[in-house]
Amino acid sequence: MGLAVTVLLVAACDAGPDRPTEVDLLAGLSGAERRGAGPGEAIRADVVGIDGDVRAALVMRAPARVTWTLRLPLHASLTTAVVLIPDTEPAAPEGVTVRIGLSDGRNYQEVREIEPTGVWQPLTLDLREYSEWKFSVFYQPLRRTWQLVFNADATPGGTVAWARPVVARP
Repeated sequence: MGLAVTVLLVAACDAGPDRPTEVDLLAGLSGAERRGAGPGEAIRADVVGIDGDVRAALVMRAPARVTWTLRLPLHASLTTAVVLIPDTEPAAPEGVTVRIGLSDGRNYQEVREIEPTGVWQPLTLDLREYSEWKFSVFYQPLRRTWQLVFNADATPGGTVAWARPVVARP
């Protein structure tokens, strides 16, 4: 009997009417906090084609940062691909380090760091640590609103594209 009650309580914690099943970050770009060193076009939604592989993408001219504030879907994962877009000025050095992190407003944790190349690199990140029920008095990730942060650090500079980033329940 006690086990059945526990299972029902845990299941009830998972199901919230405000918990999305999928978050399309590209569609939510207008509501995100954007910080870039360049003009307004430093961070934008665009269509990017690399060697005939054309994708809707988030384009960031480094240095830049985009932060979405969201509730994560239960058992969340992030799916995207990243590419370094060749610069139109051949003499300009290129090199960007990109990072994805999560913050609860007090602490920031880097989830992944990548040095993109000139080909689409698929990326799937397991975000269950931030989107599942935990047996803890103090740490309740399901009750938190998270800041999901995409950073592009200039090393020495360049432009990257993220193919339609989506956070969803697998």
